[in-house]
Amino acid sequence: MNCVMCGSKLKKEKTNFHYLDCGLKNVYLKSIEVLKCKECGEEEIVIPNIEQLHNLVAKTVATQKQKLSPEEIRFLRTHLGFSGSDFAEKIGVSPETVSRWEKGRISMKPTVERLLRVLILSNAGPFREYEELTQFGVVKLKTSPKRTFVSKKNNWMKAA
Repeated sequence: MNCVMCGSKLKKEKTNFHYLDCGLKNVYLKSIEVLKCKECGEEEIVIPNIEQLHNLVAKTVATQKQKLSPEEIRFLRTHLGFSGSDFAEKIGVSPETVSRWEKGRISMKPTVERLLRVLILSNAGPFREYEELTQFGVVKLKTSPKRTFVSKKNNWMKAA
């Protein structure tokens, strides 16, 4: 494969990658293929099966014990395909309320947070672990934990 900037041959390398494009600051991908140009320095990151990766990230966030952070609320809402105003309409709050949640100005009530999590989990497949719902979002942390994912044969999973 050749560089789109200068036409030189690209070299393949494996590297760990801080994946910010999903909208979360704490997502890392292990052993990602990077195509590098030695001539101009251009890099191309190859992320296989990105839809499955985003589903896994969403499920990981939705099942965490601590409360959702503002950026996690925004990530889950957009992962579901809702604009802020559409999401507000569907769950029965004002668009300003959704904006305040996502900017950290007010906290999402536990019942609404559980609803958002169930929407994510039911979208990822049949959700049957109803007894766990009361455990979601009960732990308060100052920072979100680092989350690392790895692709093996184009199948995403949490890294050990």
